[in-house]
Amino acid sequence: MEDRIICECMNVSYEDIKNAVKEGAKTLDDIKEATEAGTICGICEDDIQEVLDELLK
Repeated sequence: MEDRIICECMNVSYEDIKNAVKEGAKTLDDIKEATEAGTICGICEDDIQEVLDELLK
């Protein structure tokens, strides 16, 4: 489900993270910079990392 929301605070979806990876994001910090996901409360950082690991394998 690429439209599922990973970061509720910034309304960042799986698709947004996937697009950031396509544009060169390789780390959690890269994703935060590209999408602002995980920059408010941080509770989604593990979820972001899981998506990142899945996309980069």
